[in-house]
Amino acid sequence: MADWRVEGAQATTTFATGDFATGLRLVNEIGRLAEEANHHPDLTLRYPEVEVWLGTHDTGTVTDADVALAQAITAAAREILG
Repeated sequence: MADWRVEGAQATTTFATGDFATGLRLVNEIGRLAEEANHHPDLTLRYPEVEVWLGTHDTGTVTDADVALAQAITAAAREILG
């Protein structure tokens, strides 16, 4: 599963989805989680992966909100990607 790393003011990871449809499914779930948390990552969907960047724009740092969303995203990815 993905390893999150901090690059500058953001935490980032890449999920290997294997195909575009699975990547889209993961992006949709990340979108649902982001709306629920009112905290929105930057995403890139391409075959065969999804890249995620989390950072709090107001503070220019990685905050507890980013960590919580990263954990939720990783849990969703485990379910979707197996």
